[in-house]
Amino acid sequence: MPLPSLPDAPPHLTSRTLLAVRFCETDLMGIVHHANYVIYLEAGRIDWLKRRGLSYEEMVRRDLHLAVAELRIKYRQAARFGDDLVVETTCREVQRVTARFSYRILRGEDVICDGDILLACLGSNLTLTRIPDDIVQLLASPETTAER
Repeated sequence: MPLPSLPDAPPHLTSRTLLAVRFCETDLMGIVHHANYVIYLEAGRIDWLKRRGLSYEEMVRRDLHLAVAELRIKYRQAARFGDDLVVETTCREVQRVTARFSYRILRGEDVICDGDILLACLGSNLTLTRIPDDIVQLLASPETTAER
């Protein structure tokens, strides 16, 4: 039961994760190094799943892995050491073996960057595997745990 592509996803498919920029994530100019944004997106996605009752450890126990198949980030403004950021994570689309998440990283009202990631579901043998129905349902569900 795949979800359709959602041009404007319902609000219950978006979660917000708070992050503070650490010194070790910045370059000599005090600006967040571009590679760290990928880590921020992953932190948002892991938190998104956790808020819906699924830990990555549980997926591993089930011999399921979500591997990045495509990644797009558009940088709009620089984030700096000490900034408080919000990662907005939205599940946009679920197919038989893939899920697409979109992201916005905000500092207050300012959009620092946005992007999307296509994840492929793999078994422990690293071959594509169908996303189980219970996880498809979870990917369409609202948060079940409180904000961190």
